[in-house]
Amino acid sequence: MSKRDQVMQLLRDCVAEYAEQTGGVYELNDETPLIGPDSPVDSLGLVMIITAFECKLNETFNAELVLASEKAMSMNRSPFRSLGVLADYGVELLDETGTAA
Repeated sequence: MSKRDQVMQLLRDCVAEYAEQTGGVYELNDETPLIGPDSPVDSLGLVMIITAFECKLNETFNAELVLASEKAMSMNRSPFRSLGVLADYGVELLDETGTAA
């Protein structure tokens, strides 16, 4: 399994856990929006998912990543706009730190 696939599975697990807690049912693919009018989650849900995802990334890859960093907030295109983009951002941060799969 590629690092990207591992990261995406961790993110899907986080969204599924959130959905279970809230009684929601979400279609989970790369295009699933996390922000905006078509997002199935509200702002609190987004924070919960990002926090859980950050914890899972750090535990799984023995890393010390911060997803909601100044870098993320200053990007022209939000890394939180969809599942696929957030997974790619997670991989990018892991690669920057030299963290292996």
